[in-house]
Amino acid sequence: MYKPREVFQPKAFPKLTYIDRSMDEDSTYEEELENALEDTGTLVVITGASKSGKTVLCHKVVERERYISLSGSQIQSQSDFWEQIAEQLDMPAELQITESTQNNISVKASGKGKVNMVVAGGEASGEIGGAYTTGDSIQRKLPRSNAAVMKFIIEQDKVIVIDDFHYIEQSIQKYIARTIKAELFNGLKAIILTLPHRSDDAIRLNPDLIGRTAFIDISAWTISELKEIAHKGFALLKIIAKDEQIGTLAQESIASPQLMQENCLKLANIMLKSSEQQITTELMEKAFRLTTKNYDHYANILGTASKGPLQGQKRRTIYNLKDGRKMDIYGLLFASISKDPPIISLSIDEIKERFRQLLTDNNKLPTTLNTANSIKHIEKIIKDQVPDLDTVEWKDSCLYILDPFLLFYLRWCDAWKE
Repeated sequence: MYKPREVFQPKAFPKLTYIDRSMDEDSTYEEELENALEDTGTLVVITGASKSGKTVLCHKVVERERYISLSGSQIQSQSDFWEQIAEQLDMPAELQITESTQNNISVKASGKGKVNMVVAGGEASGEIGGAYTTGDSIQRKLPRSNAAVMKFIIEQDKVIVIDDFHYIEQSIQKYIARTIKAELFNGLKAIILTLPHRSDDAIRLNPDLIGRTAFIDISAWTISELKEIAHKGFALLKIIAKDEQIGTLAQESIASPQLMQENCLKLANIMLKSSEQQITTELMEKAFRLTTKNYDHYANILGTASKGPLQGQKRRTIYNLKDGRKMDIYGLLFASISKDPPIISLSIDEIKERFRQLLTDNNKLPTTLNTANSIKHIEKIIKDQVPDLDTVEWKDSCLYILDPFLLFYLRWCDAWKE
């Protein structure tokens, strides 16, 4: 018997519930990534919405021992880029070499693990350390060479994967793009993970990458694809689930495989503790609310944004909802976003239609201009609180919810309303 945490893994590679997705009629995303990595001299750019499975795809294709994982949110300088790589390879920051009068060398360095690194005057392979000469000698220290680091990566056929590339400041993006381009010719394998509307950052900052880049766009997960996660997992756990119930789990997971894994895990744990074998609506809703507890940081963000800017609060129109609640335009917007069904993009017309469904007949609908300006205020308030988190965006008269966890929290937790 498997345990729920072994089957559903929202924060790790889901070995038992991984789903191979078709990119088109001829290939899967896995095959496309494998082919791109085998094409020497090619930078791979994988785009997709937040939590759409970009990182999991890379872990599926690239073996663990070859994987060099860099986080764009932690790269604020050129040295950060190299330090993250060196830490992954367990390379010391400084080498001490001893040169004898016969030009033999010994190498001493602090650090763990075994690496191969080129140093001035010769090579040290395997475990760094040891004395190999006698007689007169000269000791000197050398900083770790970036060229040596890159040479080691290429020789060992490792793959650099830069997640959240869009978080990196533009001048550092440009430096990284140039560094990667220079080494692609020598056999470097590199993958950049970013958002769809930022897919051309690397090329824009280094036009030399034109013709040397393979783009893989991860499409939004469909309901049927998300359902496969639950079908696989619940079968292993001997949990009985109707297709309609699994469909509800998939819809509430808002095109996010990570959120689907988490909701299934919470539901499986509830059923294990209660000895239930049959899924019910009540158990699913309990699981959804348990999932929101992992994302309580949204409470203050949404609480502040739902009040709107302080200026003009006393002059706002108050609207009457059919359920008896009263709220201003900002509360009304959040109420409309959280309505069934959960949708990650809403046009201005769709928002106004949701207004009609929420408001009593004696209310005059907010104007298009008032609605648009209020959404822009919400976008700014959230951005000011969490500048490095992609949450919402107002573009071309459409509201985009970039973070599925934000929408899920909005729907299933009331803490932000307090």
